[in-house]
Amino acid sequence: MAKEVDLKTIISNLAKLGVSATMTKSRLEMLKALAPLAQAPQIQSQ
Repeated sequence: MAKEVDLKTIISNLAKLGVSATMTKSRLEMLKALAPLAQAPQIQSQ
């Protein structure tokens, strides 16, 4: 149950950052979505 709540919180936070994420996405898909953000933070801040 705790993992589910954590996952919902993470998804909610990702949504606030403009990253679409769902409970059904695999971890690999989430990493692929987050990788560009981690590599180019300047683009997000402008």
